[in-house]
Amino acid sequence: MRSVLYRFPDLQQFEQIVCSPEEGDLELGLPAGEVVADGEWVLAIFELGENRRATSAAACASVSPEGARLTFEPRDWRRLAHFAQTEATRPGSIPDTDAPALPLAAGEARPAAPPRAQGSGSAVRAPSQPAPPPQGGKGARVLVVDDEAPLRELLSAMLEAVELAVVAVASAEEALELVRGSAFQLVVLDWNLPTMTGIELCRTLRREPGLRELPVLFLTANASSQDMVHAFASGADDYMVKPFRAPELRARIFSLLRRSRRGAS
Repeated sequence: MRSVLYRFPDLQQFEQIVCSPEEGDLELGLPAGEVVADGEWVLAIFELGENRRATSAAACASVSPEGARLTFEPRDWRRLAHFAQTEATRPGSIPDTDAPALPLAAGEARPAAPPRAQGSGSAVRAPSQPAPPPQGGKGARVLVVDDEAPLRELLSAMLEAVELAVVAVASAEEALELVRGSAFQLVVLDWNLPTMTGIELCRTLRREPGLRELPVLFLTANASSQDMVHAFASGADDYMVKPFRAPELRARIFSLLRRSRRGAS
């Protein structure tokens, strides 16, 4: 997945744009020097201030005679707004960056004000709204979904060592039953699962009202850029390729938990 870089001189300018959009307008103009293809999914990365604190969100590009723009899903736009509203007052106990470690677009980019928009199965039991994770993310409930038992054990031990409550299952069906019945703050999900794939599970979560805000991090051996595009298009919040580095995985998990806490508040 290609990235598009927005740079803001300070948090206040970023907040002004993402917290005060026109009604129904969840779009941003493309930064100067960036080029996208119509219908392309890209990762928009936002760098704020001199210390370059960052956050990111997937967006779909559209190109028209009026110019190119990126359109964001409502849940991702709300996440950007929560980031802007709370970042300045957050303690530094969680890793500073929300942005996945993907290559940034070349060239200097400047933020563009959002243009106005051009025009315009069977029932399932939804759980109660998940409780926000405790301050700092410690104690949050994380569901690990992977069909390889050694990896489930490794992830469980690694995450429990940083005071997360881990439940690990081998199939998407087991995971779906669990999240429908109890609260989790994050799902760490493999792509290649028996019967129902990780992509199908992620799409199912995004269709269910009580689960569509549940953060999903893909941890998979599928390493192609097209696989990453499919994952983000299905509703993933982050994507990591196996083999992984434990410190990076922990940093990304706590970053997603921080976003989840903001959304719940």
